[in-house]
Amino acid sequence: MSDSNIEAERNATRDADVSGQGQPTQPAVDEESITDLLTKPLTQAYVKAIVALYTLLGAGMGMLVIVAGIVDQEVFDYPGDRGVLLENGFEFLPAVGAPFIAAVLALFVGGYLAVRMLADDRQTMITAAAGVVVGTIVLWLLASILAVSQVDQSLEIGGLLVNSIVLGLFVGAIAAGTVYIVRNLVPDVDSPAV
Repeated sequence: MSDSNIEAERNATRDADVSGQGQPTQPAVDEESITDLLTKPLTQAYVKAIVALYTLLGAGMGMLVIVAGIVDQEVFDYPGDRGVLLENGFEFLPAVGAPFIAAVLALFVGGYLAVRMLADDRQTMITAAAGVVVGTIVLWLLASILAVSQVDQSLEIGGLLVNSIVLGLFVGAIAAGTVYIVRNLVPDVDSPAV
């Protein structure tokens, strides 16, 4: 996946979009398959970048727990068991919070691709969904594994993997839906208010 391939695909899309006033054109009746769209260099470049961002976030969330354990300083001064519960809650936060963070990020990813990716709606929606699904899986696995390594608990990897895949599909749908909404329901700045 070279930069020249990505640039050639961008130029082809721009040339086909002369009358679209900045909006990507809609696909013709003879649509490409999802597999064809996923193998395009532009799609792969965006998916790779999205997954890298989710991986960075997952590693960061997990490392927060590891570093906090190394520092080992009290944050709250609660007597008795309540301090222990707060401490354990912090260590499990990445495992519990990752899918919610991934869902919120899906809105930003979908919005960004809707505005920046020079491709038709279908390819952009598939790109957003694919990147966010894989990104959510990596984010949740990495954050959970790193965070739970700091507590005396075992992690059910099989259950975590199944949950991350299933919930990743829903989070991917949020990203794809965001692309559709931004491209088709948000009014253009140049058009008069309705």
